[in-house]
Amino acid sequence: MALSGFARAQDLKLQPIPFTTYLDFSALSSSTAKQRSFPIWLEAFEIEPQKASDGKIEKTTFRLRFRQFAGLNDELMLRLYFDDTQQPVVTAWSEIGNRVFAPRQLGQGLGLPSSETLTIAMAGVDYIDIEVSGDGANVHGAFVSTVQKVQSLASIDFAPSAKLTDPFNNAPTTQPTADDTLLFGRVKAVLENGTIVLSPEKSASGFEFDLAAQPQIAVLTFEILNVYIAAPPQISVNDRELGAATLVLPDIADPAYQASIQPMQADATFHYSGWLKCQKVIPGSALNAGTNSITIQSANRGTAVAIRAVEVQLKYENNTP
Repeated sequence: MALSGFARAQDLKLQPIPFTTYLDFSALSSSTAKQRSFPIWLEAFEIEPQKASDGKIEKTTFRLRFRQFAGLNDELMLRLYFDDTQQPVVTAWSEIGNRVFAPRQLGQGLGLPSSETLTIAMAGVDYIDIEVSGDGANVHGAFVSTVQKVQSLASIDFAPSAKLTDPFNNAPTTQPTADDTLLFGRVKAVLENGTIVLSPEKSASGFEFDLAAQPQIAVLTFEILNVYIAAPPQISVNDRELGAATLVLPDIADPAYQASIQPMQADATFHYSGWLKCQKVIPGSALNAGTNSITIQSANRGTAVAIRAVEVQLKYENNTP
């Protein structure tokens, strides 16, 4: 069995990632940081604080300098991990100062640990700047990887798959539609298109909707930010408690998993500093014809989460809702 030698790290086969790197900004900025190797296309990592006349840091720039290798880094994926307080801005430049990638501001100002992904065409790019107000302490790191186009097939009648396949198999971001839709007896309806913060003080959010008839079964789907992965939100329907929802978890190699130690607990608690898909099966008997309500209750202890893209699917017979 492979795990029999797990305690001996030197015996494990290291997964090769010659065209990928994770940059821990805090570790790299330390005066005692060890020299480390980067992918061949990454020349250097620099931090440039900009101070005001009173000596206070007004802005911090994290700069990634690149070598250009045709076929090796024609296009890169950049995923930034940050606390969504001061919103970082990403741009790309040539060495003579021509802006190649227009400014992209990340985050929504939610004040929660987060991460966002973008792809950058690297033709003419010599460096990428990540700028943020203040000392940059809220920006933790960046995952950078070469991406390439691959051919795939999709049904012509359905929405195409995500433009970018997540390296850790995280589910693609949901794109709710404005209108309710019917397909093979399934009705899909959006309950909330925006983003809702669930704080320790206001830890639940309710959604009301009307049904013409009771469905056979329903599935609630939404995305959640900064959730403790061992404590998914609790779901109740029409004041009937249905228990915890199910998180769709990516590979735990993802740097978005962050550990913390809670008082009086032997095990570390992990939250995910990014958006995760969450689902809950709802039995048909929990719903009825007329007005219904669904409540999402955060189970995070002492910390806030955010939810978005809340939708419900309802299954009926004979294509008739």
